[in-house]
Amino acid sequence: MVKEGTDCHSCSNTVPVSVVLCTYNGGRYLKEQLDSLIAQSYPLHEIIIQDDGSTDDTVQIATEYAGRHDIIHVSANTHEHGINSNFFSALRQATGDFIAICDQDDIWEPDKISCQIHAIGDMLMCFCHSKPFSEDGAFAHFDSRMPNYSLYRLLFNNEIPGHTILMRRSLLDLLPQEGCEVMYQKRMYDIILALTAAAYDSIVFVDKALVLHRRYQDAATYSSYSGSLPSVGNAARILKWSICHYHQMKKLTNERYTTQMTFLSQLRQPASICDESIRFMKLLISNRFIDFVRLVGMCVKHRFEIFHTRGKDPVNIIRAVLFPFTSLYYCRFLLNLSDK
Repeated sequence: MVKEGTDCHSCSNTVPVSVVLCTYNGGRYLKEQLDSLIAQSYPLHEIIIQDDGSTDDTVQIATEYAGRHDIIHVSANTHEHGINSNFFSALRQATGDFIAICDQDDIWEPDKISCQIHAIGDMLMCFCHSKPFSEDGAFAHFDSRMPNYSLYRLLFNNEIPGHTILMRRSLLDLLPQEGCEVMYQKRMYDIILALTAAAYDSIVFVDKALVLHRRYQDAATYSSYSGSLPSVGNAARILKWSICHYHQMKKLTNERYTTQMTFLSQLRQPASICDESIRFMKLLISNRFIDFVRLVGMCVKHRFEIFHTRGKDPVNIIRAVLFPFTSLYYCRFLLNLSDK
């Protein structure tokens, strides 16, 4: 069962929580993040910092903090691993029962871990709001709406940023490996973890901004998302773009959905929603008209699980009918990749 949590009470019995922080040329903001970790009201079991070949003072800063705090452990890769490989390698080094994932340039609220440990219960994953901020004019809009983190939504758009995740370490043991190499190469670590937890219907959300998410224009993952904010103008533009690029994008998304289907099919005893979502993706891939009709029917049936918010029912029905087209907009980056 998926549920929401809001209260942040102190825990009388602490469980070991490992924080995993992967770094790469993050010296500019790393001290602020480490200070916020040390200041957590919940006693941390360990802070694992794994560097992926930084050429600035990142490792030096991390080592200085490790010298002052016994819970900090620093390691450096002998060669560059890349984001996914670095994070999964670091995650498996954690020895705590729970793991909190951390970015190198954010700031945590002092009660972040306390709130999430209180909320997670027997679920596999807990996440929270993160509030964007910028010091250099980068686009930073805080969407305070309740995110939709059903498996259907996550198939198209990741609503669970890695820097907000607290998870059971046992989630790593549920990740399939054989036949899923493409998934680990082309999808980010946070969506891989989120899809797995959602397939087991085991996610809880804390409706509180517990992370201050720094956005700056020269960040590796920075992009302005102003064109995706909810408005009539943006909706019309997205629909027009999706129809114009329908045939081209349909070919590009087939591999993406096939990869996700393979990944989900390798899970052991997931929730029944997993089988239904695989059927959903099969319809997305199909070129048969009858399957397109069935796809529209599934979009209408699962509209509350697909869209970010429930909204007004008549409006959502229209959105659901159009979703086989507008869903392509989530994968628009594939168009640029194919041109390279």
